[in-house]
Amino acid sequence: MNVVVKSELITRSFSNNNQPSKAIIGLHGWKGNEFVFEQFAKIVNLDNAHWYFPRAPYQSESGEGFTWFHGSDEKGWEYEKTISGLTNLLKKINSHGFTNKDIYFIGFSQGACLALEFALRLPYAIGGIIPIAGFIKFKEKVESEGTKESKRTPVLLFHGNQDEVIPVSASITSHSILKRRKNPVFLKTYDAAHKIPIKIAPIIREFILDTKDFNLV
Repeated sequence: MNVVVKSELITRSFSNNNQPSKAIIGLHGWKGNEFVFEQFAKIVNLDNAHWYFPRAPYQSESGEGFTWFHGSDEKGWEYEKTISGLTNLLKKINSHGFTNKDIYFIGFSQGACLALEFALRLPYAIGGIIPIAGFIKFKEKVESEGTKESKRTPVLLFHGNQDEVIPVSASITSHSILKRRKNPVFLKTYDAAHKIPIKIAPIIREFILDTKDFNLV
């Protein structure tokens, strides 16, 4: 395990293979940190992947953990450090020998929102986006600012139908937006609240290994 400081983001990494062919960026939720995704990465159990776990650059308002977006709808949102940090991280991953199509974003809650907002604006397609219990906050901007190239990026949405923090309807709406953009997209709901259930790990593993097995529409 090593720790890399690049631009504003502190990033941990994990791999159980000397020659991984996939790069996966795990984006934690609000008040999370660079440690929270590691155990789930081990449960997904991909033997050909190198995982990257960046820490959000802003301290949360409560002083506990970190946040990708700082501010409020009333005062405005600060997120420049997040965007520049992730951009630098992608450059670092490319320098490690991974092509853009080898790269996947997986995010939970606020991290899921970021995965969609960021990856859909990239000037190229990536291997896939896996948002768990998230939503698209700036819907009109994503539809107007999302790039033509990113329409080729497949998206696997997950959401618990008992989620009281972010309702499952948020992912249903995201599915509609992505389908309208012509992204290959699949929505999987499950019986759980606002969490990442272990039972979705095999589905994520299958998606990363071969998206062709999914009924992406």
